[in-house]
Amino acid sequence: MTTTHHYAHIGERLRSRRQDARLSTEQVARAAGISRALLYRYESGEVVKLEVLERLARLYETSTGALLGLGNEYITHGMLFFDRQQRLEAEATQMTVVFGPQAYMLSSDAYDAALAERLVDQRDDQTALSPAEAERLMHLLAKRKAAFTRNRPALVNIVPVSDIERYLTHGLGGHPRLPAAERTARRLAARREMERLAGLIASPPMGIQVVLTTQPLPTSGFQLVQLPHGRRVLVTSPFRIVEPTNLHYGVAMISEDEEALRLHETLAARLWDSALKGAAASAELARLLHAHADTTMGA
Repeated sequence: MTTTHHYAHIGERLRSRRQDARLSTEQVARAAGISRALLYRYESGEVVKLEVLERLARLYETSTGALLGLGNEYITHGMLFFDRQQRLEAEATQMTVVFGPQAYMLSSDAYDAALAERLVDQRDDQTALSPAEAERLMHLLAKRKAAFTRNRPALVNIVPVSDIERYLTHGLGGHPRLPAAERTARRLAARREMERLAGLIASPPMGIQVVLTTQPLPTSGFQLVQLPHGRRVLVTSPFRIVEPTNLHYGVAMISEDEEALRLHETLAARLWDSALKGAAASAELARLLHAHADTTMGA
C-alpha cells in the first residue's frame, strides 16, 4: 500500500466515524479545536496531526489505532451494526459473504415484507422490536438493497448446507409459540427463498456466485469487503436478520488488521475450493428441497 493510499484510508475512516456518530463537520471541528476546512482536508486524506487524531478518537469513542487501521471496531448493538454495515457496503466493489441461508442482498421483496411483520411479533420476545425500531431497521435494509442494485459489486456467497436445512425446517421466523398453520406458512416462505437461491445458482446474474459448503463453520459467519483504493475490511457479527434472527445480543467486529484479513481470506479460499458449485450445488439444493417437501407443504 502506498503512503498516499494509507492517508486516504485514514480520511475514509474519519469520515465514516463522523457519519456513524451523526455529527456535522461543524460540530466535530468545534469539538476537536480545528477549522471545518482542515477537517475536510483530513477526511480527504491529508496527514493528520497525532494530537488531533487522539482528540477525534475520543470524540468518536474509539482508539487512535482503529482510526489508523491498526485496531478493531467493536459494536454491541444490532441496529448500530446494521447501520455501519450499510455504509460499508454502499462503497464496496467486491464482497465475499460466508453466511447462510443466503446473503440478505439476494433475498426477495417478499422476504422484506415477511421480515417487517416478524420484527414486531411480540410472541417472540427474543427478537421483537418496537414499531419505530423495526421501521428504522427496514429503512436501513432498503438502503442496503438499493445500493447493491445500483452499484453491482461482485458478490460471492458461500452458504453452509446446515443453515439451509435449519431454515427449511423452522421457516422464516418460526418459533414454538406459533400456531401450526402459521408455522407451515413460514416454512413455505423459507422454501420460496431457497427456490429463489436455486435459480441464482442455476442461472447466476453477472458478478454473483453462490456456492454451498458442507463444512461446519468455525464462526457464525463473516464478510470480506473490498473498498476503493485497495482498502479491505473484515466483518464478523452475531447479529442476523436472516434466520435465526438475532438483533440484541453479541459483539460484532469490523477490522482492517492485516493478519485477521489474511486468515479469513485463506479460510474463504479453502471453503470455496471444497464447495459445491454449479450443477453439483443445484443438485444438493434440489435434494434439500425435496427432503423438506412434507414439512413445507404442511403434510
